[in-house]
Amino acid sequence: MSKFKLDNRALALLQAQVHLSETFNHVLRSSPQRQSLSLRLKVERSKADTHFTVEVSSERHTLTLPNNKKMHLKLADFMEEIANGPANHSNPVEPPSLPHAIRRYGAFEIEHKQQVFDLVCTGGAISLDLGFELPIHLAIHRNKTRAGVTAIMSIGVKKPRTKCFTVYGTDVEMYAMVAESITHLAAVATPAAHAA
Repeated sequence: MSKFKLDNRALALLQAQVHLSETFNHVLRSSPQRQSLSLRLKVERSKADTHFTVEVSSERHTLTLPNNKKMHLKLADFMEEIANGPANHSNPVEPPSLPHAIRRYGAFEIEHKQQVFDLVCTGGAISLDLGFELPIHLAIHRNKTRAGVTAIMSIGVKKPRTKCFTVYGTDVEMYAMVAESITHLAAVATPAAHAA
């Protein structure tokens, strides 16, 4: 089954459109076959809440949400559920994707911090899954002449975001600088519609 998804550009548009009373057209695409599905979104905003009407061919679906910063993510989940049908979490072939409203990007957890600290102490390479579609790749080279490391990190394939730097000091000081750089790279890689 092909899964229709809103891309980051469409999420950014939705973020602006939920604040306007207007009618908008959107296209959802499926990733493997690149099929497309056209939707019409009608937004009726009031002071307390916003009423959304989503039309797909002859079907009409409505949703009313209280006005808040993350309502565009709930609307995106609603639109994807209309396009794909209700989520089937019992399918072992295809893992369920998290709804937009509860996704976390750049979650630098305790286990990640321990892996990075071990890497700073010994050197090597690792891929960190921080909730993005692609992992952050991190390579650390220990310098032999002086207590320091050279770090290279990147995220992305077509237009990767990369950082390369050398730091000196104790293992704890070097770890702090590498961890801060990972946090900055994650902040830059977070989709605009999810930031804030």
